[in-house]
Amino acid sequence: MTIRYLTTLGSFLRTTSLILGNTVLLTIVCLAIGEWWARSVAPPVPEATKITVENQHAAYHPWAGYRNTPGFRYELGNWVPVVINSWGWRGPEPRIERSKAVRRALLVGDSVGFSGWGGREEATVGGALKRALELRTGEPWEVINTSVGGGFSSASLGTLAHDGMQFRPDVVISLNGINDILVLDERATILRFGEGLFKRSVYHKTQVDIGSIFDPRTGKIQQLGVLHQLAASSALVRLALPLFAARQAVHPFEGKTAGRFAPTSEGYSTANLERLDGYINNQLAMSYLAEGSGAKFVGFLQPYFSLKHKIVGEADKAVIKMTEPSLLKWMDDVYPVLRSKLQAAASKNPSYHYVDLSLMFIREQVFDDLAHMKFETAQLSTGNEMMASRMADEIVRVLYAGKALPDWRQSHIPGTPHDWSEAVYLSANPDVSTLIAKGKFKNGFEHYRAAGFLQFRHSGFPGWNEQAYLEDNPDVAALIRSGAFASGYEHYLKEGKSEGRCKGLPMRWIEETYLAANPDVAAEVKAGKYSSGEEHYMKLGARENRRGGFSGWDEEGYNIAYGDVRNAVINKLFRSGIEHYLAAGAVEKRNLSLGLSSFH
Repeated sequence: MTIRYLTTLGSFLRTTSLILGNTVLLTIVCLAIGEWWARSVAPPVPEATKITVENQHAAYHPWAGYRNTPGFRYELGNWVPVVINSWGWRGPEPRIERSKAVRRALLVGDSVGFSGWGGREEATVGGALKRALELRTGEPWEVINTSVGGGFSSASLGTLAHDGMQFRPDVVISLNGINDILVLDERATILRFGEGLFKRSVYHKTQVDIGSIFDPRTGKIQQLGVLHQLAASSALVRLALPLFAARQAVHPFEGKTAGRFAPTSEGYSTANLERLDGYINNQLAMSYLAEGSGAKFVGFLQPYFSLKHKIVGEADKAVIKMTEPSLLKWMDDVYPVLRSKLQAAASKNPSYHYVDLSLMFIREQVFDDLAHMKFETAQLSTGNEMMASRMADEIVRVLYAGKALPDWRQSHIPGTPHDWSEAVYLSANPDVSTLIAKGKFKNGFEHYRAAGFLQFRHSGFPGWNEQAYLEDNPDVAALIRSGAFASGYEHYLKEGKSEGRCKGLPMRWIEETYLAANPDVAAEVKAGKYSSGEEHYMKLGARENRRGGFSGWDEEGYNIAYGDVRNAVINKLFRSGIEHYLAAGAVEKRNLSLGLSSFH
């Protein structure tokens, strides 16, 4: 009996183990086949540790929610067009202290204001706005661009309140709108409503996601669950994970218009239009904050690709193909409501200067997608230039109300750099006027490009006038006589600039053209008598009215246009692009680089 029982048990165990073994083996084979299949069809796992263009704008920030990653460098081959400064903003490192002679604008916004990655800084909205403001006012400007991709007005308000206003801007500029209307998207793909006490507050999806994994009060990071840990190494688990993950609930917002319009099948809705009031309230809050600090506030409603109003060209058809038709139609439905709300708010609040740019581009084919401006080249974005010009007109109207400004349209030649003065060039070079009268050149700028630059003539770009500076500042003349300074130029660099002593647009010293124009100085610098050509100019050259130091050369523009020159400079075959141009580029008939052309 016992033997029979043991025999039966042994047979059962052998059979069970065989079944289990085969099941495990079959499961392993199925999982291996499934994993092989999943890896062939699943999208590649996005880079999670390396900071890239795709994820750099999600750097956690305690009050703005997120912003660009400080120190991020966007490398385009051997060219770095964008560097994020320590504040998480694009452009040069801003200083809180400001010069008395320089006007300051603070730009808040989203990716339209950020302006993409493929162009030089001067061709972005911020760069184009700086040039347009300087052209219209004759004063130096600084534009601090705090825009961040995916941003919206709540993030702009947080940035302005906690960081921006300490820079004491003359004007705050908001360029928002396109992301804020996505609060009507029932799928909550970008914006979500809060919960509890904050159920009426709008948050970016990134903020919610970050908040679920990181507690800024304790610094504690939530650990991934088992499924997410498996998904990190298994494509099959990644594909199956959505079947097990809990669906994100969208906070129900019961509004006055709820139920009046049903959401479309794509999720775009014109229901709950009072949700747009959050954007209007944020605009008003920024205007109160600016006005209370002595600054002006101008809120621009962004341009968008209007399917209803636009005259569609061939380039526009490509944009339409890349965009959901339902989204374009929805934007045409929502924008009129948003305009009316903004106009009503501006009429009741003097601090809020509202400007509608939404239908600015009707005939022009400037869109890269439904809202962003394309770059025709790394140095030109027609859309950014035109938008910045319109913005500058409105800013000047608000900021300089009642003040007389020179008519720049009468004095400026279209297509020349914004800081070129035709009158200054012709005054310094009287023979050029004769050549123009004979029809050999259309204007002084054309002469300077064709001949004047390589003749090292006094240019029409902002330069130094020693005599005028001393006449305007007799105390400086006394200091020079006492031996405290060798020239007015030395005083200006060391003290006068920060004191706002010299009016007009900023000067740019070009060392190479000064030495080329003055071989005797170059020899003295080589012999060690002066550390640089500019030191010579401070000590002697300014009083001698030497030429060449303010030639207007655009180093970055030349190196962008000619990749072989950029490589030669990187490989130390030349110290700079201007050295290449003077040694070889002019003979090779390469284009002279004198800055970006301005738009009227």
